[in-house]
Amino acid sequence: MRHSFDYDYILKAIVGVASPIVGVITSLQEQIEWTLRVSSLAVGLLVGLMSLVGMIRKFRRR
Repeated sequence: MRHSFDYDYILKAIVGVASPIVGVITSLQEQIEWTLRVSSLAVGLLVGLMSLVGMIRKFRRR
């Protein structure tokens, strides 16, 4: 025997799960943005230092 899906029940379940998640993301938005900015700055500095080291090594070989 096959049971039919109750789409209204499934939609209410999805909205019920998604609502608290969106609320948490919204309340932590400033901290998430700060973390992303700091991490992108750290990655940028690391890439710059690696490029500088590569240039110094290349210059010393000549």
